[in-house]
Amino acid sequence: MAKKGGRLRAIGFPFLGGVLGALALPPFNLFLLCFVSLVPLLLGLDGASGRAAFARGYLYGLGFGSVNIFWLAQFVTKWTHSPWLGSVPWLIVVALFALYFGLFAYASQKLIAVKAYWAIPLVWAGVEAFRSMIPYLYFPWALSASALVPLPPLLQPAWWFGPYMLSAWICWINVIAAMMMKAEAAKTTRRYVLVGVGVAVASILSFLAPPSGPTANVIAAQPGVDLAYLPKDEQMRRLSESVPDLLRVGEASHRDLIVLPEGIGTAYGEKAPVLPFEVSGSTPVLVGAQRHAEVGSYQSLYAWDGKTWQYADKVRLVIFGEYVPFRDSLGFVDSFNIPSGDLIAATEPKTLTIGKLRVGGLVCFEALFEEVARHHAADGANLLAVISMDDWYHGTGAIGNLEAAAVLRAVENRLPLVRSSPLGRSVVIDALGRIVAQTEPDQPAIARADVVLGQPSRVLPLIHEIARWVALLALVASILFRFTSRNADSP
Repeated sequence: MAKKGGRLRAIGFPFLGGVLGALALPPFNLFLLCFVSLVPLLLGLDGASGRAAFARGYLYGLGFGSVNIFWLAQFVTKWTHSPWLGSVPWLIVVALFALYFGLFAYASQKLIAVKAYWAIPLVWAGVEAFRSMIPYLYFPWALSASALVPLPPLLQPAWWFGPYMLSAWICWINVIAAMMMKAEAAKTTRRYVLVGVGVAVASILSFLAPPSGPTANVIAAQPGVDLAYLPKDEQMRRLSESVPDLLRVGEASHRDLIVLPEGIGTAYGEKAPVLPFEVSGSTPVLVGAQRHAEVGSYQSLYAWDGKTWQYADKVRLVIFGEYVPFRDSLGFVDSFNIPSGDLIAATEPKTLTIGKLRVGGLVCFEALFEEVARHHAADGANLLAVISMDDWYHGTGAIGNLEAAAVLRAVENRLPLVRSSPLGRSVVIDALGRIVAQTEPDQPAIARADVVLGQPSRVLPLIHEIARWVALLALVASILFRFTSRNADSP
């Protein structure tokens, strides 16, 4: 990785690499770019100081975030009716998000100097795990593994070791490309190529050996009603008209589960939810409602098993949507029409038993968190269900990223997944990450399919947890190595 290149290489190339990384993800889905987007940054780290390495990584993050997170400006503008207010959170989030990429570059620069290329993908995975885990400020948005959602045959490493290690493999291919451009020794590069190709071949072979076992007939019901911006009474009126028709679909045939979106009903304490339509009969139904208790309010998933209702409360809330960190110190947030009170998060996920199904419910934003779905898998879930209310982001790039996260959750846990959205798309995803049924957006519709149920496993979630901590330890070790090497080089 040559040391010359001037200002364009130091500034323009890393920023361009970030833009390429964003274009690899939804809504653009130019997925092959994920295998080269890091190359300009990696080439720019050779011979750089720690400060310069961080700056170049930060520029990569600015390029990535300015494109991938532009949906935030669109959403807030629609929410506040002000383009100026819409641009403020977008610029702030991009500026903060870019710090993670600066951290990656800072930690990787010394590894490049000593030719420890094998460790760089682990550092990349460690940074993604780190930003996904930070308490209160967690942001597992747009993991690089999401780029491969259009290519299910290459998603299967997420099943073996979790999503961060799939991201590590993507970074590994970038490292190979950078090594080739640097003209590293052919013998060394060949070893990296063999590993990279070996993972791809193994993934394809895993994809060609689909799971077998009991099946279930599942339905993702899409009401076609805007639950974000319509007045509440209008929402309830339209739901009362569209949902009963969806619930009646296929009454003459067997249906194991119908999944409806988040935010449709209201519940109080331990009582059944109040809905704008009647749920009865023997067909199990999942639906979202806000549950009010003595201690506060929760976003919850309610399940009708044909006889009684049960519920599970949401454990991962939407920052600045369902809670505001440091609310007392941020008086300016009132300008953005943010809710005045914070919801409460449950302490841990609750897996529900509904007939022959063991359902791990994910409430909208929770589908971004691999550890929530993994908890359900360890608790014996044989099906995942996502009830969403992403109408807030309708018409923006956020929807595709949320759907991609749902695909990853299915593959990681080798479990089928049903995702219902008010305006769509609503989808059914099999355990290999294939979308086997989907709706057209903006209208009442269903996505229906028979899916092979997953097999409960406690070993697989444990492996994923270990892999996550291996990635985090690699990040910490690389930073410590950088500090110790700097001290050793000091006079």
